[in-house]
Amino acid sequence: FNLCFSDSTTIIILTGLMYSQHADGMHEVSAEMKSPRGMVSDESSRSGVLVALQNNGQALQQVPAFKDDKELVLAAVRQQGLALQHASPVLQADVEVVLAAVKQNGLALRSASRTLRSDDGIILAAVMQNGLALEHARPSTCNGWAITVAAVMQCGSALQFAPSPLKDCIELVLLAVQQEPAALQHASLRVRNLLSAAIGGTEIFGDSDEVLASPTESTASELGSDAIESSDESCAELDF
Repeated sequence: FNLCFSDSTTIIILTGLMYSQHADGMHEVSAEMKSPRGMVSDESSRSGVLVALQNNGQALQQVPAFKDDKELVLAAVRQQGLALQHASPVLQADVEVVLAAVKQNGLALRSASRTLRSDDGIILAAVMQNGLALEHARPSTCNGWAITVAAVMQCGSALQFAPSPLKDCIELVLLAVQQEPAALQHASLRVRNLLSAAIGGTEIFGDSDEVLASPTESTASELGSDAIESSDESCAELDF
């Protein structure tokens, strides 16, 4: 749609990008708007950019002049969470902006500030949208178990990003495998062999003489889907 006309230039927004229309064709232009003299006013250009970002959040990359504009960045990340990577560092550290981004795409967590990548509330929202966001998270010790459980329940493969001690926690591994059987490959050798023996009666991982000492006599079938409520404190209180 047209924003403004001048003798030589018509500024338009097309599929989220800005172009300058001249007699010799279409050419991409800088997002930094030139003022006066027949060009678009700041307010009208901003309104046009807002509409574009609501339709294509990644277009934020094409308008760096607005990467500090919270309203526009919010519009972008609500449409496409990964657009957070094109926001200014200040807004990548803004709770409202980052939360909106990870709710749309959990993997946007990788573009959040270091501080917010350690914020348990932000992390939980991210892994509930995409469990693989756990790769970019630094949860606190007290909430690390709950966040990891949420991650593997959303995506079993998120187990690969759990701390090594938790990969040796049979309750967590079972939750991951229930979501995605292939997630078993990310468990510790001890747990892989234990579950293989419980389910198939044979050992399929590691050497046959591997010591499989287990702290529990429970089999996979006995642990069941409510393993999250397990009283095994050795798993729930592990450091991250």
